[in-house]
Amino acid sequence: MIRAKHAIRHNDVSYKKGAIIEGLTDSEAERLVRLKSAEYVISPEEELKKQQVANNVKEIPKELFEELQKALDEEYNAEELKREAKDVGVDLTGLTRKDDIIEAIIRQGKADELLEEDHNE
Repeated sequence: MIRAKHAIRHNDVSYKKGAIIEGLTDSEAERLVRLKSAEYVISPEEELKKQQVANNVKEIPKELFEELQKALDEEYNAEELKREAKDVGVDLTGLTRKDDIIEAIIRQGKADELLEEDHNE
């Protein structure tokens, strides 16, 4: 799906700035984007799916959570933990405290990656 970046005319149809342009072939859409006349946008349904994936938080038993929390705390200092978490794709947006970073790592299912034997070598 593409949206007009400014008023344009394509195939004898006029589109106002911000209008969604539908019914184009892929090559027509690519051409308008390449010419900077339009931009790709995603549908509200696609945006919702994207947000649901981003918020994919794992529920784990309290005992396992505490075990992972202790292991991560002992294995890394705060700066190392933050760096390693980013390297394995943990979203740390707005997090600065070590406890919060550890929780994010565990809830996003990345603790095992950081605790593997060969990860720290």
